[in-house]
Amino acid sequence: MRIMSEVLKNLFSRPATIQYPKKQTPIEQDARGRHYADLKKCIGCSLCAIECPAKAITMKKLPEDKKPPQNRRGLYPVVNYLSCIYCYRCVTICPVKAYVTTNEYRLATESRISTSEELSLATLG
Repeated sequence: MRIMSEVLKNLFSRPATIQYPKKQTPIEQDARGRHYADLKKCIGCSLCAIECPAKAITMKKLPEDKKPPQNRRGLYPVVNYLSCIYCYRCVTICPVKAYVTTNEYRLATESRISTSEELSLATLG
C-alpha cells in the first residue's frame, strides 16, 4: 500500500530536473567558465603553462607578421578545454593579467575544443 501511494504521488508530480536546453540553467556571475588569453596583452612568458596542474596549456609560436611588440618571445597560450580543470591558476599567475574570464559553461561540441580554434590570430591586428 505504501508503495502504491508513492507511485501515484510521483506519477502526478512535475519532473525534478531542469529541462535543459529548452530552459536555460541559472548560473552565478562568478562561475568559472571558458577563459582565454588576450593576445594584445600576453607577453609570452609561459608561466600559465608551467603552473597549470592539468597541463592543459601549451605555448604555440606566433607567425612573425602577427607578433605584437610586447611579446618578444612570439609565444601564445593555447588552452585545451577538455583537459582543463578550471582552477584558474593561469588567471591568477599571469603577471600582466592577460586572461579574459567568462562564465560560459556550455562547451559541448563535436570538434576538439581549444583556444587555437576559438581565437583567430586576426584578433591581434
